[in-house]
Amino acid sequence: MQFKAEYYAVLEALATGDKTVSEIAELVDMEPHEVESILSSLTGLGLVERREKGFLFKKEVYTMTGRGWEVLHVWRQQVRETMERVVELRQQGRAREAEALLEPLGPVLPLLLTLGLLDMSLYAAAVGGLPSQEPAPEEVEEFDVEDAEF
Repeated sequence: MQFKAEYYAVLEALATGDKTVSEIAELVDMEPHEVESILSSLTGLGLVERREKGFLFKKEVYTMTGRGWEVLHVWRQQVRETMERVVELRQQGRAREAEALLEPLGPVLPLLLTLGLLDMSLYAAAVGGLPSQEPAPEEVEEFDVEDAEF
């Protein structure tokens, strides 16, 4: 099955347990109607299924099927290998190739970091480093309050 970032994000959200549409939407930072559309597709592919949960207050939740877990496992491996390849390309000075390879993963990288599925050092190496915490030194003009006009 071909990798799709939005499908992958929803499967990763479901990997932590059964969830409602709104719970998934919050995790993957999408609108509920977008998540419903993705879940419909994933259900049609046999990767997730809808269930009723609860005794008195029933709600619909989605859960991954055995096939969903298999696909998720394959995609996790593909993402890891892609990230490692991106790092190699950057180290070789081939930043454009690295960016092109990284582009399809862009939407899911924040989620992977949030869920602890992506190592921060691998992420930093793949995207070209983390922004510096210290501001760049700038020339500062002296300012005398006595000379200022208000």
